[in-house]
Amino acid sequence: MNANSEFLRQSSLRFARSFDRINHAIRQLTDQQIWHRPSKTSNSIGIILQHLSGNLNQWVCAGIGGEQYLRNRSAEFISESRSSKEHMLLAISQLANRIQEIIIRMPPASLLDSKRIQGFDENVLSAIYAAITHLELHAGQIVYIAKLLLDDKYIEHWKPANPEQGMP
Repeated sequence: MNANSEFLRQSSLRFARSFDRINHAIRQLTDQQIWHRPSKTSNSIGIILQHLSGNLNQWVCAGIGGEQYLRNRSAEFISESRSSKEHMLLAISQLANRIQEIIIRMPPASLLDSKRIQGFDENVLSAIYAAITHLELHAGQIVYIAKLLLDDKYIEHWKPANPEQGMP
């Protein structure tokens, strides 16, 4: 396996793991908790999910995958739509599947192909890297908010299984 193929394989895994963490957290919450905002300047999990959808559609599905997508970034931060938890889980699942399809069919030799995304000059590799880091940042926020809302009722997605992983 060459470095380009391995980068795409690892990228696919990173996307999948982040979406799994998000789904795990959301499944533990109610619709009301998903839209909870501690203050007017804070984002709810619902708003973060809307934003992630817009960003990943723009960067991965359209920017890399060539799909048609017209982003309305300011609408991503409006909480009035208040989609249900089930609707959000379905939408995130569909987005995750589309991203996987794009990454899987990506020719390894195309990683340095130029792309213009959100006004930035990128290549496929840098766009994937940017999308993964953005997704992982917001996945962490979603888990953190879920833990704040659920306190000791939050069920961890991963726990250390041996001393090498930090288990006593």
